[in-house]
Amino acid sequence: MDIDSFAQCLTYIQATTVKTSADKFLPLAGTIVGAGLAFALNHFSATRKEAKTKVAKKECCEEDIHELMHICRHTLESLLEICGTIAMKSRPTGHNLPSAVSSPLLDKYYPEIAHTFSVDQRYWIKLVFRYIDDINNYLAQLMEHEAETSLFRISVLVINLESWLLEVYKHCYCIIKDNKFEFSEHDEALAELGILQEQIAWLNMLKSNAEKANSVLRLPNI
Repeated sequence: MDIDSFAQCLTYIQATTVKTSADKFLPLAGTIVGAGLAFALNHFSATRKEAKTKVAKKECCEEDIHELMHICRHTLESLLEICGTIAMKSRPTGHNLPSAVSSPLLDKYYPEIAHTFSVDQRYWIKLVFRYIDDINNYLAQLMEHEAETSLFRISVLVINLESWLLEVYKHCYCIIKDNKFEFSEHDEALAELGILQEQIAWLNMLKSNAEKANSVLRLPNI
């Protein structure tokens, strides 16, 4: 057999040889495995990135809660500084009260990651949101009434605002620690925050006066 005849014979054998099932499906199997591996890697990468994002967002929320505690404490200190002035029937000449209290990061991220907080934490956060609205309402009223002559109405606003500020501070502390605490009685709690005993006494005098319909101090109420 010459070379040309041998080549033709070889070509004929290759053309008439039946491929096995493995030969037919091996390329397809390789494609499927490759696609599956790529999907798994992408899914793992996306899941890992999402987990890191959730952690970062939760840290932002916790930082906002810490900041809110600081704001409440500072506002309490500023608020109680004016109690003595009001009790002496004088109009405060100035204050360091904020125009509003806010928690921008908590507002933005909490709805997305609420499930990462415990049941108790979610409950306390709901209360904090509600109390912030009350605080801002009283702050707005206090700013509006700065120029009026009714010191009695101003004293009532101060009393109500102090109560909500202390509540928010307590709830924020519980959120951070993820634990329900038994806090000290009202006056002791204020003292632990650094409020002077004299200022606490003036606040209690305003409260007593309000409970007795202004019959104790008889603050201007026109």
